[in-house]
Amino acid sequence: AACEVTGRLPLMKVSDYLTFMAEVILAYVLQLAWKPLVKKHGLPLREDGSVCDPGFVIVAYGKLGGLELGHGSDLDLVFIHDADGGETSADIAIEQTAIENSIFFARLGQKIIHILNTRTMNGILYEVDMRLRPSGNSGLLVASLKSFERYQKKDAWTWEHQALVRT
Repeated sequence: AACEVTGRLPLMKVSDYLTFMAEVILAYVLQLAWKPLVKKHGLPLREDGSVCDPGFVIVAYGKLGGLELGHGSDLDLVFIHDADGGETSADIAIEQTAIENSIFFARLGQKIIHILNTRTMNGILYEVDMRLRPSGNSGLLVASLKSFERYQKKDAWTWEHQALVRT
């Protein structure tokens, strides 16, 4: 912000740096949300038995996806996981409880949003907008990779394809 106000950096560079910072923060928030869920429920397993570690991606649309983030920008996000079917690899010996992968990843998405939106004395990290996910607000918080692909091929509007290409 100081570089922008003083003119030391052009607006385009400031925007790039704000975007890069948001990417690093999102990666860290994913780890913050991931670890307690894995500790409680074990790792998600795909149907073939392979481990998802994490098998989860945060897709950034809007200003973040276009490298145009500003100081007051919100984050337009879509969450996708790669673990259709199956459940977590809970270990009863260490008091873990197995849950379905879809529930695990839904909780992961909720936790990420909660961390980003939590109000502190210094404000919040970012406002999060999840309306661009498949089927908008009526859609699942976290889509499986297969369902996301199916949606893009069969039901997505032209502008959704354009937004995905921009991302």
